[in-house]
Amino acid sequence: MTADTIARLVNELTRDYAGASSTSDSLVTLVKLPEVFFPDGCKPERGSAVVVLDPQQAAPRLLLKQLPTLKNGRAPRSVGAETIAGEGWHSFSFNQQWNESTHTALQFVEGRLRRFALDE
Repeated sequence: MTADTIARLVNELTRDYAGASSTSDSLVTLVKLPEVFFPDGCKPERGSAVVVLDPQQAAPRLLLKQLPTLKNGRAPRSVGAETIAGEGWHSFSFNQQWNESTHTALQFVEGRLRRFALDE
């Protein structure tokens, strides 16, 4: 991602998500989202997230503080654990197209969260 794209995404995320804050950790920019909403039927209904914006990566990454249980009652598959800025976060696999020239930060986050609408 380019520096311009990262700046745009930080601006969009802090505008679109109440209470969002950003920080830089060397080259990587982190945007903490205090509240994101999971698809209908997930438990819990909401949680916190962090968007990782790394200029050496082609796309942002979304990590969650707590993984939701899917509407079918099962835990999501293809998940992992990571430590970002001293905090534990959950990563997850989801194939979502990303084009930094055309997609917004909101499209990225909400698109990734739609992964939890799938029954596994």
